[in-house]
Amino acid sequence: MSVQQAGSLPTPHLKSHTLGPKNIIWWGMIGLITIETVVVAGLIGMYLYLKMYNPAWPPDGIEPPGLTLPIINTAVLLASGVAMRVADQGGKNEKRSQLLIGQGVALLLAVTFLVIKVIEYGGYDYDWTTHAYGSMTYALTIFHSGHVLSVVLKGLVVFAMAARGMFTRERRLALEVNGLYWQFIVLIWLPIFATLYLAPYL
Repeated sequence: MSVQQAGSLPTPHLKSHTLGPKNIIWWGMIGLITIETVVVAGLIGMYLYLKMYNPAWPPDGIEPPGLTLPIINTAVLLASGVAMRVADQGGKNEKRSQLLIGQGVALLLAVTFLVIKVIEYGGYDYDWTTHAYGSMTYALTIFHSGHVLSVVLKGLVVFAMAARGMFTRERRLALEVNGLYWQFIVLIWLPIFATLYLAPYL
């Protein structure tokens, strides 16, 4: 054992890599998810408040939103969550091909979700400036779609890292937090879907 010099501080013995709740970055992601959950809850609350005090919601002359495209798109987004789960398991078990395939499929499905959103909203004859209904509809959709775009961009970085073999069983924090945020984006869509596409019929 080496003799510690007098007056020097003890050298901390820290693990080289930590995952999950043992890592501060994981908690940072949990904090981000918490903040964004509160924002979504606030937007949904405003939507329902306006619906409650407006006898015509949607306004007269506007049909309630169709359900076909949104249901297909919800299935697409849920499938991306499954693909990301497959990718995460591939990273955990050091199966690079499984990781790359799962990540690649998840990215393609997320891009498909955004394309369908553009097609859907391109068929509406109102926008966020037309009335309160349009403002709230676009606010919820743009907020969520922006976050889908963000996970696509982050997912591309993670995919490139995986392709270079940068992840191992112990060293995969970037993959772990990316997967955690991806699943949040998938699950938070469900109350948004219920608000935008089911509430107008109630």
